[in-house]
Amino acid sequence: MYIVYVIYECLGLNLLRKTMKKIYSLLAAALVTGIWAAPVSAASYYISGNGGISWLNNVKDGAFKYGLDDGFNAAGAIGVKSNCYRYEAELGYQTNNVDKLHGPYGTSPQHGDISVWSALANGYYDIHTGIGIKPYLTAGVGAARVQFEDIRFPGYRGWSEHDSVFAYQVGAGVSVPIGNNVALDARYRYFSTAEFTLNDGYQSRVSSNNVSLGLRLGF
Repeated sequence: MYIVYVIYECLGLNLLRKTMKKIYSLLAAALVTGIWAAPVSAASYYISGNGGISWLNNVKDGAFKYGLDDGFNAAGAIGVKSNCYRYEAELGYQTNNVDKLHGPYGTSPQHGDISVWSALANGYYDIHTGIGIKPYLTAGVGAARVQFEDIRFPGYRGWSEHDSVFAYQVGAGVSVPIGNNVALDARYRYFSTAEFTLNDGYQSRVSSNNVSLGLRLGF
């Protein structure tokens, strides 16, 4: 899981270094103490990539909420698998266009983008069915860099800001073998950040529902 720590260093997520060191230590301890019942020689490694649609929930800014169009997500990961368990380091990205601002006195047009870079340590539990197709459950923790980009009313100058915050995900999916050490992967994921403070002093958070399709290559 050292890869996750390196990603955070590159993104400059200084506020989360202590948290991620603890997460890294816990994951390393779990591995050493034998969460994987199989011997190390039975473990296999893989890389994966996927992309799809993101539905970002309305993001609050005080008494206002941003209405957003459907967006897209993409993620890449490297992991290790043993029996029913998988562990991986994942770098992800999602973005959605802002199209409305909902306030106490009505709704008005709004432009801009809200995007999220994330670095997560994920765990998976694969359910063996005996026919190759494997449903699975997943959960992960890590950090996210939330970016508000050129948020503005039409015809006015926009504003931008960003923040780094704790993030997590839970989800489920299914993998279908389509070749030698190649699997098609379809998944649903709920992603959320912890609350963070905007420059105007209000608390906000980002959460989304994501559906994606991708490939997993074992080696």
